[in-house]
Amino acid sequence: MDKRWTLHIEKLAKIESADVQLSPLMCFVGDNNSGKSYLMSLLWGILTLGKDIFPKSPSDTKTYKKCEKWLKAHIGTKTTFEAETLDAYVQWFNELLTTSKNYLLKRIFNYDVEANVIEIRDYHRNKKLELLWEPEGQRYSVGATFLRFPSQEVNTREQLLRMNSYICWNILMEGIASPLFTPIVKGRRMGEPVYLPASRTGFMLTYQQLVDTSLQQSFSPEFEGNTSALTLPYVDFLQLVTKFDSTARLKPTAEWAANFIETEMTHGKVLVKKTALPEIMYRPDGEEHAIPLYVSSSIVTEISPLLLLFKSNIDFKSLIIEEPEAHLHPQLQKQMARLIINLVNRGIPVWITTHSDTILQHFNNMIMLRQSPNKKALIEKYNYKEQDILSQTDTSMYQFDQEENGHTLLRILDGGNFGFSVPTFNDAIENMVDEVYDFQGEE
Repeated sequence: MDKRWTLHIEKLAKIESADVQLSPLMCFVGDNNSGKSYLMSLLWGILTLGKDIFPKSPSDTKTYKKCEKWLKAHIGTKTTFEAETLDAYVQWFNELLTTSKNYLLKRIFNYDVEANVIEIRDYHRNKKLELLWEPEGQRYSVGATFLRFPSQEVNTREQLLRMNSYICWNILMEGIASPLFTPIVKGRRMGEPVYLPASRTGFMLTYQQLVDTSLQQSFSPEFEGNTSALTLPYVDFLQLVTKFDSTARLKPTAEWAANFIETEMTHGKVLVKKTALPEIMYRPDGEEHAIPLYVSSSIVTEISPLLLLFKSNIDFKSLIIEEPEAHLHPQLQKQMARLIINLVNRGIPVWITTHSDTILQHFNNMIMLRQSPNKKALIEKYNYKEQDILSQTDTSMYQFDQEENGHTLLRILDGGNFGFSVPTFNDAIENMVDEVYDFQGEE
């Protein structure tokens, strides 16, 4: 990730306040019913719906006019975005978030959820960003270090608004969300973040009943009047299932991930028969015939959405997984952690909610391995590769603590030489160990 910013919220559901800095690997831990999914859903919603909050006509607010004035002064000139200018665009987006807050929350949660404050803070970049102009250009374009527009002799306020919206969105979201002006291609996703919710097994066993023709319109993220009894991330997941397919030629990361899951986790192939709705089957290694999902192991039904996400070559920029450890034996939880690290090291941000000390311990092990003076020998001994190793600077961990009044406070966990210490897990394990000693009659 070439940029970092912090999502700041106040009084969202149970959460009193939270400051979450985006990082390539982000983990939410803590008690059940403490707000982890609420906050993750909000983050997904901003990345998915945030492009809808830009105005349709030029604004006369002081915040927007500052951006408009800056752009007019640099038309046709190669320019580097200074920190003050970047902050101006972030403040404009925050203004739009404030005015659209209720609209966003209603769409995300399909319910009247309130929040006092939602805003983006502490924006900074690892690389400079340049504004470029192309004399013969026809399209807007963006990269990790540039924004490029076609040169024009005259720019109306409407054209300036379109360019400013493009600048603002990409300053914040380039590389982690879909483009602002996404071409409409029927049946395809164009970079939207993917949210894999909890209860994946239940959805995979019932998706054909849930996603029938009569429900697809009301379940569409583009349909503002969501009439389902589900939040929008769950609705989007059901829409994702309808796009699962078997693609012969996969991109390198997708091919690696699919092979890893089938070899190290499912020990068999998940296949898709493309009908009106995809018919998903599982063929164990060494068997000729495939079986329906409903008679396969829970490991297969739980992991199949992640596997098919890669096998279908679906375009996405970032990945959110609730409880990636669900239905997995500790050894497979370790493999899941290894998969997540590899995705992060291949440029895909992964954000998870988890109750698994096994997954977090593997993250810590890979952080320690990276810093070990015996790194080369340990990699060879345990059969790891460089892509399996995790950088602590790429990782952030947040614990959701429930107070006596029922509210939740969020705190960032510090990483030391041995990785991240997670009190919510450590306390539970220590209590269990105390019971073992007492029950064994040992002092």
